[in-house]
Amino acid sequence: MELMIGISLVLLSGMIAQWLSWRWGIPAIVGMTIIGLMIGPGMNWIQPDQLFGNLLDPIISLAVAVILFEGSLSLDRKEIFHFKEPVRRMYTLVPLISWVLTAVIANMVVGLSWVTAFVIGGLFIVTGPTVITPLLKQAKLKARPDKILRWEGIIVDPMGALAALLALQIGLAASGVTDSAELGFFFLGALAALVLGIGTGVGISHAFQRNIIPGDMQAPMLFALVIFIFAISDFIMDESGLLAVTAMGVTLTNMGLNADILHNIRHFKENISTLFISAVFVLLTASLTRAELIELWDIRIIGFVLLMMLIVRPLSVWIGLAKTEVTLSEKTLIGWIAPRGIVAMTVSGYFQTILVEAGFTDAERLLPMTLALVFITVAIHGYTLTPLAKRLKLTQ
Repeated sequence: MELMIGISLVLLSGMIAQWLSWRWGIPAIVGMTIIGLMIGPGMNWIQPDQLFGNLLDPIISLAVAVILFEGSLSLDRKEIFHFKEPVRRMYTLVPLISWVLTAVIANMVVGLSWVTAFVIGGLFIVTGPTVITPLLKQAKLKARPDKILRWEGIIVDPMGALAALLALQIGLAASGVTDSAELGFFFLGALAALVLGIGTGVGISHAFQRNIIPGDMQAPMLFALVIFIFAISDFIMDESGLLAVTAMGVTLTNMGLNADILHNIRHFKENISTLFISAVFVLLTASLTRAELIELWDIRIIGFVLLMMLIVRPLSVWIGLAKTEVTLSEKTLIGWIAPRGIVAMTVSGYFQTILVEAGFTDAERLLPMTLALVFITVAIHGYTLTPLAKRLKLTQ
């Protein structure tokens, strides 16, 4: 009974946060954060770790997989036909620059070892649909900045987890903790995730087009398949499931499916995704302890976050988008907006545990740094995106 009440409280709290945010005109992400902190460390109405036990991480991971898949269904390559180059750079060159700059700052400002610094640098290239999508809905940006930010958030999300995993494998191999053969397994695992996702996307699209699966069963069948593909891919290699479901979604939406089929799938997934985003964000913020919240205000961590917002992100975007058709105003906006969300929060704990067990005790700072970056960027970018976009005349 206690578990049922806890689940219902999380779901209801998430949707109440969404409604209050709409009612009061505040960013939805900010509302969800406040509600989660209130029912968790604030009033102790719910303690997710005790309530869900070992099920907490799998529940959150599966929900994130569905959210990311739903976002990838919107990535139709035809919508970026006139600005493919900026979008391509946003998920290739910009993350690479950001990765290196973040690692340097983490080493010099926070004092992390280079191994830990490059792991966290890879992890922090993400933004993600859980945070960027609600902000874009409220801001109503013009097509190019909207599409660039949305494509970046969805495509780079799984890349961030894999970049951190790659840095981890290289660091452990260089330190003699693991064999260098582990690097080969990493690339094979990433390739397997891509093949699994693309293959499933091609197969299910043919099944839909030939009416092998009836219309009323297509969305539920897809929902079950997403969870299955994510689980299988993660079983093959940790943290590769997000890549598989993203590849599956992008493949499916670019296979020329009937418009009615795509509409039904997207409508079903969008409703579930809204519920999951609300619930997962509330669940994660409610999981925090008061001690963890106090630790966020370490002066070095705050300095690191400010440098990430004021130096790393703008510099990465300005260098990455140099000599493209993106305007000065658009670069300014894109270079400012980079809120981190659920993927960074859920994956950081995994890497912290692995690094500490391998002898990198400085990795104990990884989770506080992640939490500080998530909360500060969510709050500041949530409140500044729309006013800045209006000032730069980038709203519709």
